[in-house]
Amino acid sequence: MKKTIVLPGYVDDMPFSLGYEVKHGTTTTLYLSGATAYPLYYGHPSFGWVPKAEKSDTGMSLPNSIKEQTQIVLENLKIVVEAAGGTINDIVKTTIFNKRMDLQNEVNEVYNAFFNGHRPARSHIGVSELVSPDLLIEIEAIAILEK
Repeated sequence: MKKTIVLPGYVDDMPFSLGYEVKHGTTTTLYLSGATAYPLYYGHPSFGWVPKAEKSDTGMSLPNSIKEQTQIVLENLKIVVEAAGGTINDIVKTTIFNKRMDLQNEVNEVYNAFFNGHRPARSHIGVSELVSPDLLIEIEAIAILEK
C-alpha cells in the first residue's frame, strides 16, 4: 500500500509529491523528494505562484551561503519525515546534489551536526544546475520506519 506524505495546510500545486509512504508488513519506507532551501509551502517557479513574504524583486530570496542552504534543506527533509511519523534517525539513504563541490566540507559540517552521529548511506554528486540559479544544494532521502 502506498500513499503520499501530506503536510497540514500544504498547497499541493507542485508537479510532484513531497514524498511517498510504502508499507511492507510492519515497516514503512519513505521516499522523500529532493528538498531545497525554498520553503516547502511555495508554488513551483514554473507555475509563477510564490507567497509575497518569500518573494523579492528577482524571485524568492535565498541565503548565499551553502552552509545556510544546507541547514534549511535538512530542516525541510525533517519536516516531511516527521509528517510521516518518523525522525531523522529513520533516514537510511541521502543523495546530495551540490553545485559547489569545492564547498563540500561546509556541507559536511552542517550535515554531520544535523545527523549528530547518525550516518545514513550517502551519495554526494556535483551538478551544474538546479531548479533555480540561486540554489546551491538539493538533498533527497529514503527512510525506513519500524511500526
